[in-house]
Amino acid sequence: MALVELTLLLVFIIILLKSAEHVVISASRLADFFGISTLAIGVILVAFSTSLPELSVGIISSINNKGSISAGNVFGSNIANICLILGLGAFLYGFSITMKEIKQVVVILILTTIISVYIIFHVNFYGDALTQIEGIILLGIGFWYFRNYLKDYGTDNHHNSHNRNELEHVTKHKALQEFLYFFVGILIVLFSSSMVVRYAVKLAEMVGLAESFIGATLIAVGTSLPEMTVSLQAIRKKKYGLALGDAIGANLTTLTIVLGSSAVINPIDLTLNVFIAALLFAIIANSLFLYFAITSKKLGNKEGMILIALYVFYLVTIFGLQATELVT
Repeated sequence: MALVELTLLLVFIIILLKSAEHVVISASRLADFFGISTLAIGVILVAFSTSLPELSVGIISSINNKGSISAGNVFGSNIANICLILGLGAFLYGFSITMKEIKQVVVILILTTIISVYIIFHVNFYGDALTQIEGIILLGIGFWYFRNYLKDYGTDNHHNSHNRNELEHVTKHKALQEFLYFFVGILIVLFSSSMVVRYAVKLAEMVGLAESFIGATLIAVGTSLPEMTVSLQAIRKKKYGLALGDAIGANLTTLTIVLGSSAVINPIDLTLNVFIAALLFAIIANSLFLYFAITSKKLGNKEGMILIALYVFYLVTIFGLQATELVT
């Protein structure tokens, strides 16, 4: 029976990824129609669109009082976005980072690190759940940041006049069509994510693995594939700003909008060791990537291998923690 659940889980993850991919395409064309800049597309529109699987998984799991899946998915995705996605991009293609991009990336990395440190502090000293009030605060931080970013780097961004949106022109008729595709894509994302949560919980119960472990590994990697697809394609085409905005912007989206929404629906228990380990690895990943960006200005094979190795070490660590919890 476990094989049937695993097969269905993988099938719905694939549907989830494909539907999210179409949402990204439609959203990008709509952004072109409304004149949103390339930088804003990377950090806000594309990052938010590729984070739809995490958002839908978070909402559905919290409604079903399975908030541990949402938290594990968010923390696991944050590490995957830095170590796996950007690590693979650096290893396969290599990419450079300008000082202007570093300044924008630093703010996001600092914000996500502060949030991660706060959660660790909260768990260690209070040992309870992430409350609904804290969920509202996270949502507020997310909306505040994205609103200000759109104001500074969105439409009519004179700092990036040389890097105007290069997406194909979209007519009004095409824009309406893309909006319909966008709406349908979101509906499919929500449905398929609910199925992913359903079969992930079944697998967790049948195999004896904790839901947090399933969320931080299989679902986290699966829901990070939209970011991976877009970012690797952008790096291959030398659209480095778009790739960075997608991968790193998605981290802020998941930590604020996704985790915040989940906590507002139902408080999330964060006392599991797997969560603490994931947050610590996320902080290390942020620091390591920032160090590479500032000192090297270009990430190549060596930096990519280090980031990928850190991700493998992360998987081994949380698997060990899971095994220890089962033994005790």
